[in-house]
Amino acid sequence: RIVVDSFEEIERVAVAAAKHDLRAPVMLRVKLGVEAHTHEFIATAHEDQKFGFSLGSGAAMEAVEAVLAQPDALDPRGLHSHIGSQIFESAGFKEAATRLIALQLQAAKAHGVELPELDLGGGFGIAYLPSDAPLDPAEMATQLANIVREACQNADVPVPRVSIEPGRSIVGPGGVTLYRVGTVKLVQASDD
Repeated sequence: RIVVDSFEEIERVAVAAAKHDLRAPVMLRVKLGVEAHTHEFIATAHEDQKFGFSLGSGAAMEAVEAVLAQPDALDPRGLHSHIGSQIFESAGFKEAATRLIALQLQAAKAHGVELPELDLGGGFGIAYLPSDAPLDPAEMATQLANIVREACQNADVPVPRVSIEPGRSIVGPGGVTLYRVGTVKLVQASDD
């Protein structure tokens, strides 16, 4: 899958696919405006983030339409989101799934298109500090499956193929990072 998050990328992928006589499978990354309950610098679903098409502004639906306008070059596979990093609870994912499924339903009603896949991204937290309490990846996967199933039942739509990006939640606990202090910089307090 090719995840696109700008109109320029949609056009670039369409041109490349047409050049090679291919139909590229694309997913649209959507900014959902979801609070991920993580540090503000690693929250990635807010409207002021640069990644993805804004759901709130209508750009996400415009992106669906832009992909549908190029049926020979682009195969609309579904929707993608990433709400942040170091997330320890599933509440943000529940809101993300609900909003993505609503967008899928809107696209189906407006254009008769099925977007059969949903990628809820990653960002599952790991224990950097003794106080961190991450969910086991299998437990997080179970919770996400239940969240999507419930959201689909509430919207009366079929359950899409769901993917996630567990990344550091699998790799992180399997390694250790060692550092050596090479330089210590002393900062003088300002009189201001």
